[in-house]
Amino acid sequence: LDDAKTVQEMVVTQNGLTLTLVRNGDKWSLKESGNYPVHGNLVSKVVFSLANMELLEAKTDKPSRYDSLDLGEPTKKGTKSQHVTLKDGAGKVLADLIIGRANFFLPETTTGGMYVRRPGEQQTWLVRGLVDFGGEPRSWLVRDIIDIKPERIIHVDVTQPDGEKLIVGPKPGEKGEFTFENMPAGMKLKSEFAPRNIAALLSSFVLNDVRRADDMKLDPAQAFVVDYMTNDGIHVLLHLWQFEKKHYMKLEAAYSGDKPESDAAKQAATIAERTKGWVYIIPDYHYE
Repeated sequence: LDDAKTVQEMVVTQNGLTLTLVRNGDKWSLKESGNYPVHGNLVSKVVFSLANMELLEAKTDKPSRYDSLDLGEPTKKGTKSQHVTLKDGAGKVLADLIIGRANFFLPETTTGGMYVRRPGEQQTWLVRGLVDFGGEPRSWLVRDIIDIKPERIIHVDVTQPDGEKLIVGPKPGEKGEFTFENMPAGMKLKSEFAPRNIAALLSSFVLNDVRRADDMKLDPAQAFVVDYMTNDGIHVLLHLWQFEKKHYMKLEAAYSGDKPESDAAKQAATIAERTKGWVYIIPDYHYE
C-alpha cells in the first residue's frame, strides 16, 4: 500500500498476449496501441486491489492441478490465468503475481477471494480480495470514437472501392427513417433497416484497438469511403478497410456551418482532435 502510488507501469499477460500500461503524469496509455489513452481509474482499481490482498491458506503445489485453479502458464494460448507485474519509475518490480479463478464463497468474508501463485514458485494460494482486469486492449482503452445520433444525419455518400455509390437520406414523411436515394429501378432491399444502419453508424461508435496512422500501410484505393453531413454543419469522413482479417477505420471531422461558436462546431473540433493521426480497429458489426 505504501508503494501503490509510485506505480508507473503495469504489464498484463493473458492467453499469450502481453499489454503494457504506462503512466505519464496523471495519464495512462497502452504501449502496444501506440500509447493511446486508457482509463486510469481501471489501473488504479487493479493496483489497490492487489495491494489489499491477504493470504488465507496454501493450496496445491502440483503443476498438474494448476489448470483447475486457472493458474496455468499465461503466455500459452488458451489459458485463463493472468500474470500482472507492477513497476515503479526506476523499473523496480513492486508486485509480480499470477492470478487464477475467483472464489466468491469464502466463509467469514464479504469480498470473496482468488487463487494465485508467485512466478517461479510451485505453491498456490487462496487470498482474500478480488481483482478484475481484462487481457484485451479494449478492456483498458478509452473506446469512444464518435457519437452522432442518426436523427442529425441529413445525407450520406458511400463510395465503394470499385467506384459504385450508395446515397442515403431521410425517408420523406417518416421521421427517423432513411432510404437509398439512388435505388435502381425494380430492386428491393433485403432489409428495410439497411439505410438506417448506415446513417446510424456514427452513433456510439467504439473501438476494439487502435494504431498510429503512420505505422499502417492501408491502400486508399481499397477503402470504402463514407461521407456524412449533419443538420447542424458537422462533416464526417470515414475510410474503412478489411485487412488481414481485421477491420480498420480512419476518421476526419470538420465543421462547415456558419456558427463557429456553436455546440456543433465545438463537437467537431473535439472529434477532430481525438481522432487525428489514428487508425482504429473496429468491431466486425460496425464494418458490416
